[in-house]
This record gives sequence, structure tokens and C-alpha cells, in this order.
Amino acid sequence: MFIRRQHDAKWWEIHRAATTFGLAVSYTRGDVDVAFRRLARRAHPDVGGTREAFHTLIAQRDLLLSQAQEQAAEMIKPNSRAAL
Repeated sequence: MFIRRQHDAKWWEIHRAATTFGLAVSYTRGDVDVAFRRLARRAHPDVGGTREAFHTLIAQRDLLLSQAQEQAAEMIKPNSRAAL
């Protein structure tokens, strides 16, 4: 049960970040970068945003980039059934 809750919590974090960034399910690293630049222009403290909001945005970007990397790695894994 505890493992499921951890998984659900991570899924919700990724979902929240993707929604904030306005990303579709099949987003790429490039999509994350473009969305981050767009959002950072408003969230950065030098342009009227708050430090906390900007740090949250950076954390969400890092989470989305790591998830995109995991998805890309899954796509290039050889299919174990194909070898049979």
C-alpha cells in the first residue's frame, strides 16, 4: 500500500507540473524547455514574480525533464518479446 501511495504521489506531481507547463501527454524535452522559458518570463523575481514561484517552476521543470528522459529510455529499450 505504501509503495502505491508513493507512486500515486509522484504521478500527481508530474501531472501537476505538466498541467502548469501546458504540456500534452507525449511531451518532449524540447517542449519542456520552451514552456519553461515562457513561464520563467513571468515567474522570475526580476520581472515581478516571487522567488518561491520561480523555485517551484525550476523543480517542476527538473521533474518533467527527468520523466521525459525515462520515457525516451523506455522507447529505445529492445523489446524482449521481439527476441523470442
